[in-house]
Amino acid sequence: MNSTEQKQIAAWLTASGGSCELELINDGSVQAKALERFCQQLTDCGPGVTIKNRPPDTDAEKAAIVIGRRLKYQAVPLGPELGPFLETAASQMDQKSDPPAAGAHALEALTVPAHLDIYIAPQCPHCPQTVGQLLPMIQANHNISITVIDGTLFTDLADMARIKSVPTVMLDTDFRRTGSVDMNELTDTIINRDPVKLGPLTLRSFIDDGRAADLAQMMIKAQTVFPALINLITHDLWSIRLGAMVVAEEIAWEDRPLAGTLIPALEKRFADVNETVQGDILHVIGESGAPPNLPFLESVAAAADNEDLREAARDAIASIREYTVKPGPTD
Repeated sequence: MNSTEQKQIAAWLTASGGSCELELINDGSVQAKALERFCQQLTDCGPGVTIKNRPPDTDAEKAAIVIGRRLKYQAVPLGPELGPFLETAASQMDQKSDPPAAGAHALEALTVPAHLDIYIAPQCPHCPQTVGQLLPMIQANHNISITVIDGTLFTDLADMARIKSVPTVMLDTDFRRTGSVDMNELTDTIINRDPVKLGPLTLRSFIDDGRAADLAQMMIKAQTVFPALINLITHDLWSIRLGAMVVAEEIAWEDRPLAGTLIPALEKRFADVNETVQGDILHVIGESGAPPNLPFLESVAAAADNEDLREAARDAIASIREYTVKPGPTD
């Protein structure tokens, strides 16, 4: 961080009231150390900067700087990237900031969460402009969240996303743009996208916001269980699995055959997850299943090494049999 950046941060702190609280997800990695150095430099610029340091919630969670609830930086925002970072951090931390005027933004009426990943690189001359364009979207609607990722720092994420050049903007599974972004096109895609293609982060936003029932109703209306729900039912983090299980149970309560379409994918993943997750899978099968699912449950009940799993399988078998028993005639 050079003297110009230090002065920029000092001026930002003065304008924003002299205080700022950020969160650092610190997994001890090389990437986390780079983010930690930036956070330390921020605190050196003013006593009002507070950094909350916490470990990842799961093995899959990567190092990041978290601003508010809807913005993550997996990048060190220095140079031209510093301005958009500071401006958005100020707006996220300012609880008294005015909401956009009615009708001022096409995204105001959005009710389905949308998560954007913006891949950048420090040497990219066009990345700051793209980041500056997109970050204000999180102010337009609380259902929008953004992660800014330095593909040269988090090379594993860039490789998994098949990033070849930057800036690249990604939304769920059906939108990817490299280079300049047409904001009208992106806004239209966010508003009109196919719910079936919603990604795991979008479904997780429903759960985090306490809207599991709304998500279940979307699937019932579409008569399709969104594929990303499988990722949440088998997630390492218990709170996410619990929310996903609530979604599955809501579907099963109204449309058990639809909920049953989850089961083949859950059975396929069963051997690849830990025993705690396996127990939750058995519960979902019990709440959603039908007689054709009994052989799988019976094999677990007979052969599982863990007695808790055997008991969970027996409970699931009992649940399916109870559901399928038809009441007899009354006297």
